Amino acid sequence: MAALTGRERDFLDAALASWVGISTRAPIPVRALGYADREEFYRDIGRLRGAVADGERLPEIDTAKVLFLSELAFGSELFGAGTEFRMVSTFSDAEGLVVLRTLQRKLFTRHGAQVLFNAELYAPRVE
Repeated sequence: MAALTGRERDFLDAALASWVGISTRAPIPVRALGYADREEFYRDIGRLRGAVADGERLPEIDTAKVLFLSELAFGSELFGAGTEFRMVSTFSDAEGLVVLRTLQRKLFTRHGAQVLFNAELYAPRVE
């Protein structure tokens, strides 16, 4: 997180903050990420927001969580803030998309995605 710009950190903070605000009714992150309940999810959101703000080095699983939750918050009307993302941030859709694409390039790793989600969620490999 230390290599991120201030604006990128602002985007991530707004996206993560939406999960304890405008996106609270979304069921997907709590179940998909293996949290026992919403309270555990909310506590972890607080921890991740602090780590992003402080520019901490995060394990790949946490970096993948931050990216996944940000993608959902910004892009999904069904599971995140979607079109209401502007209510929790200063980002226009155009700027938000540019920042999100930059974050995807910086934060995504295949290994992070694999450790984030239970292997049973992936379709079996056809050989």
